Amino acid sequence: MVGQAGNAGAAEGAVAEPGVWPVFRDPRFLTLLRHWASNRVGLMMPRAVLDPVDIKACLAHIWLAQYLPGEDSFVFRLAGERVNEAWGANITGKRSEEFMPAASAVTATQIYRRILLTPAVHVGYRRIEPAERQEKGAERLVVPLSDADGGPWGIVGMSLYHFNPVTEADLPPYVGPDVTYYPCAGLPSGSP
Repeated sequence: MVGQAGNAGAAEGAVAEPGVWPVFRDPRFLTLLRHWASNRVGLMMPRAVLDPVDIKACLAHIWLAQYLPGEDSFVFRLAGERVNEAWGANITGKRSEEFMPAASAVTATQIYRRILLTPAVHVGYRRIEPAERQEKGAERLVVPLSDADGGPWGIVGMSLYHFNPVTEADLPPYVGPDVTYYPCAGLPSGSP
């Protein structure tokens, strides 16, 4: 069973069969995934190889978070304009708990830690119907990044948010367990 926000099981989700790549409706996700996959060294792409020119179409939706193991927290080092718009503020330099509702921050940290330390590609999709609207819907792709020595550095994600900026601007974006994980060890070689 998928865990609820704030619970220890919040990072749960479906696990894809080995040997398959995620499939996306929006081609920008594939742009980021191909960049990551074609630059992998072992199971992760080195942070230093992340090239904005290669993912130009994605930049407004990209965010980058570094893992701080001593604090078991992630600090956002970069956030595109659509990400900042969805959160209602510039999140660069902030930890999840500084801009997310408390339960969402706990869930996000658990999910991000699983992506980085497994390591795994994370695909999340949550469209929220107007009748149940208490948060913004979001589609996400998140991939792990390594440091210069090949150890875990952090994650880079792309989030497409679905909301009406006039009537739903004050709602927080969805952060939750409606996800599929693709363990990096089981991904095909090459790029999708």
